[in-house]
Amino acid sequence: MIKDTLHKSYENPLLSGILGETLQTTALNMLSYQHGYHAGNFADVIKHVTLTRLLNYLIQKDKPLLYLETHSGKGQYDLRDKQSEKTGEYKQGIQLIWPDRKKLGPVFKPFFDTIKNMNQENGLRNYPGSPYFAIHTLRNQDRLYLCELHPAEFEALEQMPHLNKKVHTSNSDGLASMKALVPPPEKRGLIFIDPSFERKEEYKEIPVAIKQAYAKFSTGVYCLWYPVVNKKFIEQLTRGMKDVGAKKALRIEFNLTLAPKEGMTGCGLWIINPPFTLADEIKIALDSLRSYFNPGVSSYIIEQHDN
Repeated sequence: MIKDTLHKSYENPLLSGILGETLQTTALNMLSYQHGYHAGNFADVIKHVTLTRLLNYLIQKDKPLLYLETHSGKGQYDLRDKQSEKTGEYKQGIQLIWPDRKKLGPVFKPFFDTIKNMNQENGLRNYPGSPYFAIHTLRNQDRLYLCELHPAEFEALEQMPHLNKKVHTSNSDGLASMKALVPPPEKRGLIFIDPSFERKEEYKEIPVAIKQAYAKFSTGVYCLWYPVVNKKFIEQLTRGMKDVGAKKALRIEFNLTLAPKEGMTGCGLWIINPPFTLADEIKIALDSLRSYFNPGVSSYIIEQHDN
Protein backbone atom coordinates (compact mmCIF):
# COMPACT_ATOMS: atom_id res chain seq x y z
CA MET A 1 0.00 0.00 0.00
CA ILE A 2 1.23 3.51 -0.79
CA LYS A 3 1.49 5.39 2.47
CA ASP A 4 0.34 8.97 2.99
CA THR A 5 3.89 9.82 4.08
CA LEU A 6 4.89 9.84 0.42
CA HIS A 7 2.87 13.02 0.11
CA LYS A 8 5.22 15.89 0.91
CA SER A 9 4.51 19.47 1.91
CA TYR A 10 6.66 22.52 1.35
CA GLU A 11 5.95 25.63 3.32
CA ASN A 12 5.36 28.85 1.43
CA PRO A 13 4.81 31.69 3.91
CA LEU A 14 3.52 34.13 1.27
CA LEU A 15 0.70 31.82 0.28
CA SER A 16 -0.05 30.20 3.63
CA GLY A 17 -3.31 32.12 3.80
CA ILE A 18 -4.24 31.17 0.26
CA LEU A 19 -3.65 27.44 0.24
CA GLY A 20 -3.66 26.65 3.95
CA GLU A 21 -0.65 26.41 6.23
CA THR A 22 1.45 24.74 3.56
CA LEU A 23 1.47 24.36 -0.17
CA GLN A 24 1.19 20.74 -1.17
CA THR A 25 3.36 19.16 -3.82
CA THR A 26 3.72 15.55 -4.86
CA ALA A 27 6.83 13.43 -4.77
CA LEU A 28 8.70 10.16 -4.85
CA ASN A 29 6.87 7.93 -7.33
CA MET A 30 4.11 7.69 -9.88
CA LEU A 31 1.56 6.19 -7.52
CA SER A 32 2.07 8.42 -4.49
CA TYR A 33 -0.40 11.07 -5.63
CA GLN A 34 -3.85 11.07 -4.04
CA HIS A 35 -6.09 13.95 -4.97
CA GLY A 36 -8.01 13.93 -1.70
CA TYR A 37 -5.40 16.28 -0.24
CA HIS A 38 -6.26 18.90 -2.86
CA ALA A 39 -9.95 18.31 -3.59
CA GLY A 40 -11.91 21.53 -3.87
CA ASN A 41 -8.90 23.84 -3.92
CA PHE A 42 -8.67 26.89 -6.19
CA ALA A 43 -7.23 24.80 -9.03
CA ASP A 44 -10.10 22.31 -8.82
CA VAL A 45 -12.62 25.14 -9.04
CA ILE A 46 -11.01 26.54 -12.20
CA LYS A 47 -10.59 23.08 -13.73
CA HIS A 48 -14.16 21.98 -13.05
CA VAL A 49 -15.83 25.22 -14.10
CA THR A 50 -14.01 24.78 -17.42
CA LEU A 51 -15.00 21.11 -17.63
CA THR A 52 -18.68 21.85 -17.03
CA ARG A 53 -18.63 24.50 -19.77
CA LEU A 54 -17.12 21.97 -22.20
CA LEU A 55 -19.58 19.21 -21.30
CA ASN A 56 -22.63 21.44 -21.53
CA TYR A 57 -21.55 22.71 -24.92
CA LEU A 58 -20.95 19.23 -26.33
CA ILE A 59 -24.33 17.82 -25.27
CA GLN A 60 -26.16 20.49 -27.25
CA LYS A 61 -25.91 18.12 -30.24
CA ASP A 62 -27.99 14.95 -30.13
CA LYS A 63 -25.21 12.71 -31.43
CA PRO A 64 -23.48 10.55 -28.80
CA LEU A 65 -19.92 11.21 -27.68
CA LEU A 66 -17.06 9.56 -25.84
CA TYR A 67 -15.77 11.07 -22.61
CA LEU A 68 -12.32 9.67 -21.87
CA GLU A 69 -10.52 10.63 -18.66
CA THR A 70 -6.90 9.58 -18.31
CA HIS A 71 -6.32 10.32 -14.60
CA SER A 72 -9.68 9.98 -12.87
CA GLY A 73 -8.90 9.76 -9.16
CA LYS A 74 -11.65 8.65 -6.77
CA GLY A 75 -14.40 10.56 -8.52
CA GLN A 76 -15.79 12.09 -5.33
CA TYR A 77 -14.30 13.43 -2.10
CA ASP A 78 -15.29 13.94 1.52
CA LEU A 79 -14.04 17.36 2.60
CA ARG A 80 -14.08 16.24 6.24
CA ASP A 81 -11.82 13.22 5.82
CA LYS A 82 -8.23 13.12 7.07
CA GLN A 83 -6.68 14.00 3.70
CA SER A 84 -8.77 17.14 3.16
CA GLU A 85 -8.48 18.22 6.77
CA LYS A 86 -4.71 17.73 6.77
CA THR A 87 -4.19 20.39 4.10
CA GLY A 88 -7.39 22.43 4.32
CA GLU A 89 -6.94 23.54 0.72
CA TYR A 90 -10.68 23.46 0.02
CA LYS A 91 -11.11 26.25 2.58
CA GLN A 92 -9.30 28.61 0.21
CA GLY A 93 -11.11 27.19 -2.82
CA ILE A 94 -14.70 25.98 -3.05
CA GLN A 95 -15.52 27.05 0.51
CA LEU A 96 -14.79 30.69 -0.35
CA ILE A 97 -17.23 30.84 -3.25
CA TRP A 98 -19.94 28.43 -2.10
CA PRO A 99 -21.84 31.03 -0.02
CA ASP A 100 -22.07 33.29 -3.10
CA ARG A 101 -23.13 30.60 -5.56
CA LYS A 102 -26.41 32.36 -6.38
CA LYS A 103 -24.58 35.61 -7.16
CA LEU A 104 -21.89 34.30 -9.48
CA GLY A 105 -23.98 34.02 -12.61
CA PRO A 106 -24.98 31.44 -15.23
CA VAL A 107 -21.42 30.46 -16.21
CA PHE A 108 -21.10 28.79 -12.80
CA LYS A 109 -24.58 27.25 -12.62
CA PRO A 110 -23.81 23.70 -13.91
CA PHE A 111 -20.76 23.59 -11.63
CA PHE A 112 -22.70 24.57 -8.52
CA ASP A 113 -25.73 22.43 -9.42
CA THR A 114 -23.56 19.31 -9.50
CA ILE A 115 -22.00 20.10 -6.12
CA LYS A 116 -25.42 20.78 -4.64
CA ASN A 117 -26.58 17.41 -5.97
CA MET A 118 -24.16 15.53 -3.71
CA ASN A 119 -24.71 17.60 -0.55
CA GLN A 120 -27.63 17.95 1.83
CA GLU A 121 -29.55 21.22 1.82
CA ASN A 122 -27.02 24.07 1.70
CA GLY A 123 -24.13 22.14 3.19
CA LEU A 124 -20.69 21.58 1.70
CA ARG A 125 -19.43 18.22 2.93
CA ASN A 126 -18.66 16.50 -0.38
CA TYR A 127 -16.88 17.65 -3.52
CA PRO A 128 -17.12 15.98 -6.94
CA GLY A 129 -14.16 14.92 -9.01
CA SER A 130 -14.17 15.21 -12.79
CA PRO A 131 -15.80 11.77 -13.30
CA TYR A 132 -18.71 12.80 -11.09
CA PHE A 133 -19.24 15.99 -13.10
CA ALA A 134 -19.14 13.97 -16.32
CA ILE A 135 -21.53 11.23 -15.18
CA HIS A 136 -24.05 13.78 -13.91
CA THR A 137 -23.89 15.90 -17.07
CA LEU A 138 -23.67 13.42 -19.92
CA ARG A 139 -26.62 11.52 -21.38
CA ASN A 140 -27.60 7.87 -21.68
CA GLN A 141 -26.35 7.73 -25.27
CA ASP A 142 -22.88 8.96 -24.30
CA ARG A 143 -20.02 6.66 -23.29
CA LEU A 144 -17.56 7.27 -20.46
CA TYR A 145 -14.18 5.58 -20.11
CA LEU A 146 -12.45 6.41 -16.82
CA CYS A 147 -8.82 5.43 -16.21
CA GLU A 148 -6.98 5.43 -12.89
CA LEU A 149 -3.68 3.71 -12.13
CA HIS A 150 -3.48 4.14 -8.33
CA PRO A 151 -5.02 0.96 -6.80
CA ALA A 152 -6.75 2.63 -3.84
CA GLU A 153 -8.04 5.52 -5.95
CA PHE A 154 -9.31 3.07 -8.56
CA GLU A 155 -11.10 0.98 -5.93
CA ALA A 156 -12.98 4.10 -4.80
CA LEU A 157 -13.69 5.10 -8.41
CA GLU A 158 -15.35 1.74 -9.05
CA GLN A 159 -17.77 2.39 -6.16
CA MET A 160 -19.04 5.69 -7.58
CA PRO A 161 -22.68 5.51 -8.75
CA HIS A 162 -22.97 5.33 -12.54
CA LEU A 163 -26.64 6.42 -12.77
CA ASN A 164 -27.30 3.80 -15.45
CA LYS A 165 -24.87 5.58 -17.77
CA LYS A 166 -22.45 3.76 -20.07
CA VAL A 167 -19.45 3.93 -17.74
CA HIS A 168 -16.34 1.78 -18.01
CA THR A 169 -13.60 2.05 -15.38
CA SER A 170 -10.08 0.87 -16.09
CA ASN A 171 -7.17 0.35 -13.70
CA SER A 172 -4.74 1.34 -16.43
CA ASP A 173 -2.34 3.92 -17.79
CA GLY A 174 -4.66 6.60 -19.12
CA LEU A 175 -2.29 7.83 -21.82
CA ALA A 176 -1.97 4.31 -23.22
CA SER A 177 -5.75 4.00 -23.17
CA MET A 178 -6.08 7.32 -24.97
CA LYS A 179 -3.82 6.05 -27.73
CA ALA A 180 -5.81 2.83 -28.02
CA LEU A 181 -9.32 4.31 -27.89
CA VAL A 182 -9.11 7.07 -30.48
CA PRO A 183 -10.68 7.63 -32.87
CA PRO A 184 -13.91 6.55 -31.14
CA PRO A 185 -16.79 5.08 -33.13
CA GLU A 186 -18.94 8.02 -32.02
CA LYS A 187 -16.62 10.38 -33.98
CA ARG A 188 -17.17 12.94 -31.20
CA GLY A 189 -15.35 13.11 -27.91
CA LEU A 190 -13.86 14.98 -24.99
CA ILE A 191 -10.49 13.71 -23.81
CA PHE A 192 -9.82 15.04 -20.30
CA ILE A 193 -6.18 14.75 -19.22
CA ASP A 194 -5.54 15.65 -15.59
CA PRO A 195 -2.13 14.28 -14.52
CA SER A 196 -0.37 14.95 -11.24
CA PHE A 197 2.89 15.84 -13.02
CA GLU A 198 4.83 14.07 -10.28
CA ARG A 199 7.60 13.22 -12.73
CA LYS A 200 9.27 16.02 -14.66
CA GLU A 201 9.32 13.77 -17.73
CA GLU A 202 5.54 14.13 -17.95
CA TYR A 203 5.90 17.71 -19.17
CA LYS A 204 7.48 16.24 -22.31
CA GLU A 205 5.67 12.91 -22.55
CA ILE A 206 2.10 14.16 -22.26
CA PRO A 207 2.20 16.61 -25.21
CA VAL A 208 3.74 13.80 -27.29
CA ALA A 209 0.86 11.49 -26.32
CA ILE A 210 -1.66 14.20 -27.19
CA LYS A 211 0.04 14.77 -30.54
CA GLN A 212 -0.23 11.06 -31.33
CA ALA A 213 -3.91 11.01 -30.37
CA TYR A 214 -4.64 14.20 -32.30
CA ALA A 215 -3.08 12.69 -35.42
CA LYS A 216 -5.70 9.92 -35.23
CA PHE A 217 -8.62 12.00 -33.95
CA SER A 218 -8.20 15.63 -34.96
CA THR A 219 -11.85 16.59 -34.43
CA GLY A 220 -11.92 15.62 -30.75
CA VAL A 221 -11.84 18.12 -27.91
CA TYR A 222 -8.77 17.67 -25.71
CA CYS A 223 -8.46 19.37 -22.32
CA LEU A 224 -5.15 19.20 -20.43
CA TRP A 225 -4.79 20.57 -16.89
CA TYR A 226 -1.36 21.48 -15.51
CA PRO A 227 0.05 22.97 -12.28
CA VAL A 228 2.16 26.12 -12.26
CA VAL A 229 5.14 24.97 -10.20
CA ASN A 230 8.29 25.41 -12.27
CA LYS A 231 8.73 27.96 -15.06
CA LYS A 232 11.15 25.77 -17.02
CA PHE A 233 8.71 22.85 -17.03
CA ILE A 234 5.81 25.10 -18.10
CA GLU A 235 7.88 26.41 -20.99
CA GLN A 236 8.66 22.83 -22.02
CA LEU A 237 4.98 21.92 -21.83
CA THR A 238 4.04 24.98 -23.89
CA ARG A 239 6.51 24.07 -26.62
CA GLY A 240 5.17 20.54 -26.68
CA MET A 241 1.55 21.63 -26.91
CA LYS A 242 2.32 24.04 -29.73
CA ASP A 243 4.04 21.16 -31.52
CA VAL A 244 0.78 19.18 -31.51
CA GLY A 245 -0.14 21.29 -34.52
CA ALA A 246 -3.79 21.76 -33.59
CA LYS A 247 -5.73 24.09 -35.85
CA LYS A 248 -7.33 25.76 -32.85
CA ALA A 249 -6.25 25.75 -29.22
CA LEU A 250 -6.84 27.83 -26.12
CA ARG A 251 -4.47 28.24 -23.18
CA ILE A 252 -5.80 29.44 -19.86
CA GLU A 253 -3.59 30.15 -16.86
CA PHE A 254 -4.51 31.50 -13.44
CA ASN A 255 -1.79 32.66 -11.04
CA LEU A 256 -2.13 33.50 -7.37
CA THR A 257 1.08 35.53 -7.27
CA LEU A 258 2.80 38.19 -9.35
CA ALA A 259 6.12 36.35 -9.35
CA PRO A 260 7.02 32.66 -9.13
CA LYS A 261 7.23 31.29 -5.59
CA GLU A 262 7.95 27.86 -4.16
CA GLY A 263 5.12 25.36 -4.51
CA MET A 264 2.08 25.41 -6.76
CA THR A 265 1.15 29.05 -7.29
CA GLY A 266 -1.24 28.63 -10.18
CA CYS A 267 -2.77 26.29 -12.69
CA GLY A 268 -3.54 26.20 -16.36
CA LEU A 269 -5.44 24.37 -19.05
CA TRP A 270 -4.82 23.70 -22.71
CA ILE A 271 -7.97 23.06 -24.73
CA ILE A 272 -7.67 21.80 -28.30
CA ASN A 273 -10.73 22.43 -30.49
CA PRO A 274 -12.40 24.64 -27.87
CA PRO A 275 -16.04 25.66 -28.31
CA PHE A 276 -16.27 29.14 -29.79
CA THR A 277 -18.02 30.32 -26.61
CA LEU A 278 -15.38 29.06 -24.19
CA ALA A 279 -12.90 31.96 -24.12
CA ASP A 280 -15.60 34.50 -23.26
CA GLU A 281 -17.17 32.21 -20.66
CA ILE A 282 -13.86 31.54 -18.94
CA LYS A 283 -13.01 35.24 -18.93
CA ILE A 284 -16.25 35.91 -17.07
CA ALA A 285 -15.50 33.10 -14.62
CA LEU A 286 -11.91 34.13 -13.92
CA ASP A 287 -12.84 37.80 -13.52
CA SER A 288 -15.17 36.67 -10.74
CA LEU A 289 -12.74 34.21 -9.15
CA ARG A 290 -9.96 36.81 -8.90
CA SER A 291 -12.00 38.56 -6.22
CA TYR A 292 -11.97 35.39 -4.09
CA PHE A 293 -8.58 33.79 -4.75
CA ASN A 294 -5.85 36.13 -3.46
CA PRO A 295 -7.76 39.28 -4.48
CA GLY A 296 -5.73 42.22 -5.68
CA VAL A 297 -2.76 40.03 -6.58
CA SER A 298 -4.03 37.08 -8.62
CA SER A 299 -4.09 37.31 -12.40
CA TYR A 300 -4.89 35.23 -15.46
CA ILE A 301 -4.17 34.92 -19.15
CA ILE A 302 -6.28 33.54 -21.99
CA GLU A 303 -4.40 32.90 -25.22
CA GLN A 304 -5.66 31.73 -28.61
CA HIS A 305 -3.28 29.47 -30.54
CA ASP A 306 -4.36 28.91 -34.14
CA ASN A 307 -2.48 27.23 -36.97
